[in-house]
Amino acid sequence: MRKNWVVFFLFFCFLVLSPVISLAVEHEFGGSLRFRYELWDNIVSLGYQEEIKNSNKDRNFFRLRAQVWDKITFNNSTSFYVRLATEPKYHMGPNYLILKDAQEKRHFDQDEIFIDNLYLDLKKPLGLPVNLRIGRQDFLGKDMYGEGFLILEGTPNDGSRSFYFNALKATLLFNPNHTVDIVLVSNPQRDVYLPVIHPSYDDGKDISYIQHKKRLTGSNERGFWVYGRHKLSEKLNVEPYYIYKKEEKSQVISHASYIHTIGMRAVYKLGAYTLRGEIAKQWGEYSNEVDRSGLGGYAFLTRKFEKCPVKPEVEIGYVYLSGDDPKTQKNEGFNPLFSRAPIWNELIFYTYIYETSSKGGPIPGYWTNLKAPMITLKFYPYKNTEFKISYQKLMADEKATSSPSGMFGNGKNRGDLLAFLLQHRFNQKLSGFLQYEILNPGDFYFDKSKSANFFRAQLFYQF
Repeated sequence: MRKNWVVFFLFFCFLVLSPVISLAVEHEFGGSLRFRYELWDNIVSLGYQEEIKNSNKDRNFFRLRAQVWDKITFNNSTSFYVRLATEPKYHMGPNYLILKDAQEKRHFDQDEIFIDNLYLDLKKPLGLPVNLRIGRQDFLGKDMYGEGFLILEGTPNDGSRSFYFNALKATLLFNPNHTVDIVLVSNPQRDVYLPVIHPSYDDGKDISYIQHKKRLTGSNERGFWVYGRHKLSEKLNVEPYYIYKKEEKSQVISHASYIHTIGMRAVYKLGAYTLRGEIAKQWGEYSNEVDRSGLGGYAFLTRKFEKCPVKPEVEIGYVYLSGDDPKTQKNEGFNPLFSRAPIWNELIFYTYIYETSSKGGPIPGYWTNLKAPMITLKFYPYKNTEFKISYQKLMADEKATSSPSGMFGNGKNRGDLLAFLLQHRFNQKLSGFLQYEILNPGDFYFDKSKSANFFRAQLFYQF
């Protein structure tokens, strides 16, 4: 069925493009190189691995993501985009790439060369008030849904190597201030729709790799959403939505489930102030007939001081994601849907792995069970330079019930997190940043839990 889907898509592209192929007027070739060094210190288990002598060690590694792309514009209404990518890594220890049932350790992860984006754009076909984008695509930048609270990352297990969704998107154009997106998506746990040019390794367990392709999600995921964008005035924008998601059973997820989500995002601007918030209500069921529900949202107020030296910005906010109440037969834990990405910080994004592996597999970023007031200060000390510091008080909605039980305590205080980010753009093609975060864990975790540190340095070049 999936092969038939690919054949149909390619045949459809041929039918659409063949009449205009000779009219191609523009090629936009491009590429990018992103070089990163990362140090993870206790961020996955807060030292619990050392307590139990686990072989899963801290990480100290380099990663290099390479992308090349081409956008072919045939006319004002038809274009085609393709992008290839790969991200090999070099591990310096004590954690290494583990293969063949833990019998083989490697420094170098060769990675696969894969098709990162491949889509056809049709603007107002046949004069209809709709834009179509068909194929593998990202929902980033101008295509992002809000702040990515529920829709952002279609391939969470490969980190930021890719973000793509296999999707059909139709944007209904009522007028410039009112549009509605209808989107169908299919995100398999490994790429079954398109071939890879160079295969990955295989760990023999179908955990990190499946048949020489990288695991992308915890299970096969499908869904659709209807997402509105409405500019009600110069000051107020609202974005109502409905999202449906189905998660299948897999090697790392015990029960299939489906979940419905309705929500609303709003942004209100008044002079130097910006108030933005979002709320989402969820309900659904697991295949073992256990009901599920969830409630999540956030609110942030930002104040800019444009006329002051270094142009400071102050932001205060609060994030709430429901946790599972162990006293009920229902699962009330919030599901982040298609947004297992480091939205508010990088560090606890990884600490969630053990806590939520039974819900979404051993993959980072299953944001749930969280209460987090936070304050962020931003400065611009030099031209093209930005410095940001954030303090976050992390708490849980419910006490931990996850395994391994020894990693968790009997409280609701996750801890105190400080995050620093220094960014600089050297020129139009080259930029970089330094990032550091530290978490002092609270009584949500075990008594001997250690402080966690995350450090990243990046250089990014686009041509």
